[in-house]
Amino acid sequence: MNGHTSVPHSYDYDLIVIGGGSGGLAAAKEAAKYEKKVMVLDFVTPTPLGNSWGLGGTCVNVGCIPKKLMHQAALLGQALQDSRKYGWQFTEEVKHNWMTMTESVQNYIGSLNWGYRVSLREKNVTYENAYGEFVGPHTVKAKNKRGVEKLYTAERFLIATGERPRYLGIPGDREYCISSDDLFSLPYCPGKTLVVGASYVALEYLFVHMGF
Repeated sequence: MNGHTSVPHSYDYDLIVIGGGSGGLAAAKEAAKYEKKVMVLDFVTPTPLGNSWGLGGTCVNVGCIPKKLMHQAALLGQALQDSRKYGWQFTEEVKHNWMTMTESVQNYIGSLNWGYRVSLREKNVTYENAYGEFVGPHTVKAKNKRGVEKLYTAERFLIATGERPRYLGIPGDREYCISSDDLFSLPYCPGKTLVVGASYVALEYLFVHMGF
C-alpha cells in the first residue's frame, strides 16, 4: 500500500432496491431504519393490452388482493341467491355489472399504491418509477416511461423483481389471449375461459371465475 490508506468510494446510495413488491419494499424500509440512504426502482413493463400498475408487486396489483375482492363479489352474488331459502323476499331482478366491480377493485388497488409511496417518503426512501439495468459493478441505469435515462451508484443492490406470466410463443397468443396481469382490469367478463397452466395463480383465477 506504500503507506497510503485506501479511500472508500462515494456512492449516491448505500442501497438500491430493484423491484417494488412486498420483498423490495420491506427491505428498503428496513434498511432506512438503520439510517441507510436507500432508493427503490420499480417499473412494470406494460402487458400486450397496455396494462401496468404501481407499487406493491404482483400480490397487491394483479394477485391476492384483487382476487380476494372479486371472490367477495362472487360470494355476495351467491348469498343473494341463497337468501330466498332463508326468508328474504325481493322481486327486483339482480344483475351483476362487471365494469362497476372492476372500477371498484382498481380504485382500491390505487389507494394501496399511493399508501406505499407515502410510506417510502415518510422513511426518506427515494422512489423512482424507472426500469433498472446494470451498466457497471456499482452503477445502474434507470429509464422511465418517457425514455429519460439516469445513472445511479450504490454500495449494494438488492434484486427483488419477482416474475411475470410467460406467453406460449405460438401464433396468435398475444393477439387472442390474456394473462393473469390483464384479468383484473379487463373491462368485460371473459365468460367461458380456457386456463393454460395449473399453478396456484391459474387455480386461483379459475376459482374466482367459477363464481360468475
